[in-house]
Amino acid sequence: MFNVKTIKIIILSFILIFMATQSKSETKVAFIQMDILINESSAGKSLIEELNKIDKKNKKRFKETKEKLDKEKNDITLKKDILSKEEYEKQIIKLNDKFRSFQAEAQKSAESLKAKRNAGMQKILKEINILLSEYSKKNELTFIIDQKNIIIGKSDLNITKEILKSLK
Repeated sequence: MFNVKTIKIIILSFILIFMATQSKSETKVAFIQMDILINESSAGKSLIEELNKIDKKNKKRFKETKEKLDKEKNDITLKKDILSKEEYEKQIIKLNDKFRSFQAEAQKSAESLKAKRNAGMQKILKEINILLSEYSKKNELTFIIDQKNIIIGKSDLNITKEILKSLK
C-alpha cells in the first residue's frame, strides 16, 4: 500500500499543478461603448456635422426641384384641353423623363452620402482600433468588448472615458 508520505506528495503535486495553470489562465477584460467613442470624438463629431450639412443641402435642393416639377405637372394638366393630343403627350413624356432624372439624381446623391459616411467611419474605426490595441498592450488586457454585446458587467471595467480622452 501507499504510505502517508507518498499520498501527501501526490496531493501536494496536484495542488501545485492546479495553481500553476490557474495563474497562467488569468484573463483581463474591459469594455467600451463604441457609439459614444464615435459620436463624442472630435473626428466623429466633425464627420456627423459634415454629413448633416450635406444631407440638409441635398434635401433643400431636391425639395425645390420636386416643387418645380410638381408645378410643371400642374401647368401641363391645366393645358390639357388647350393642347393637341400629340403635344400633350410630348410634354408628359418630357416631364416623366425629368422625374426619372430627378429620382436617379436623388438616389445617386443618397449613395454618395452613404459612401462618404462609410469611408469616414472606416477612418475613425481604424484610429480607434489602433488606440485600443495600444491601450490593451499597455494594460495587459486580453479582451476589449463593445458594451452592446454585454448583458451585465462591472462598471469599473468600462474604459470608454479613458479612450475618449485619448481620442480628443
